[in-house]
Amino acid sequence: MIAVARSGPKLRWIWLIFVLLLPLRGQVAQESWTKPIETLIASGNLAQARAQLEQEKSARGETAAVEYFEARILFEERRYGEALQVVQRSLEKVPTDPELYKLAALSAIRMDRLDIAEPALKTAAQLAPGDYLVHFHLGALFYTKSLFLPAKTELEKATQLNSNYLPAMLFLGLALEEVGDEKTTIATYRRAMEVAATQHAAREMPCIYLGRFYYRLSRFAEGLPLLEKAVEINPASAEAWLELGKTLHALNRDREAVQALENSTKADAQNAEPHYLLFRIFESQGREQAAQEELKQFQELNKQKASDDPARRRLASQSAH
Repeated sequence: MIAVARSGPKLRWIWLIFVLLLPLRGQVAQESWTKPIETLIASGNLAQARAQLEQEKSARGETAAVEYFEARILFEERRYGEALQVVQRSLEKVPTDPELYKLAALSAIRMDRLDIAEPALKTAAQLAPGDYLVHFHLGALFYTKSLFLPAKTELEKATQLNSNYLPAMLFLGLALEEVGDEKTTIATYRRAMEVAATQHAAREMPCIYLGRFYYRLSRFAEGLPLLEKAVEINPASAEAWLELGKTLHALNRDREAVQALENSTKADAQNAEPHYLLFRIFESQGREQAAQEELKQFQELNKQKASDDPARRRLASQSAH
């Protein structure tokens, strides 16, 4: 059983985590009647999935499988706290199914509840050591806690179990950056580029990550063609344009840097960082009015970002009481 603590540290996941969902299948989901409901959930038809589940509940009662799919539907409806409560009831009936712990962990992640997610993922890893997705999420979780060596270990396991899983390779690269393994970091991102070339989604990301790493190393000329390739692959990527603008600025190519940074602001109007960089460039060029406009944009977006922070909202709520 997973103990739900009253409070926990805020969990900051990088963009990859929020767009991924662990495939959920296990002891609780092996009965033949569950397949149509699984299909409905996968297709996003949650109302029909819930209606069919209610019919099965009437016929079968509150079995572990019924509770599992109830939690799945709640999760898809973004009712994560309720999903977690239902999973906990199901775990009382089937305490050794890794899929339940995976669903519990995902629900906790969406609630910024690291204190629940970590033990759930660790238990899932013990029950299903060959599940690359469990190791991936556990490694990503360690990374967000700045536990880079444990993150590296888990992410290496994930990539060994599935050498074509791009998110694990990218997170492994990030962990390797932090432990200072420059050679392996570059090799990992290069391998990720090869894998991405065979896939449809997020093909520009390895180029961005390696280009950004070269920027950190002040190897700007090596990063430039990677970032140019990234914006060619995905012209709508605000992150690619931002990193390209930063690299062009470092190479004293400010006219091109300004264009790249303006493209970044168009692709993501809520990101404050390109406005700050534009402010610095315009200020250095003596374009005082343009610089002040960018500084104002940066300050407004930065203030809005701070007010939207969940930890800040929780603090404000507690103060009100």
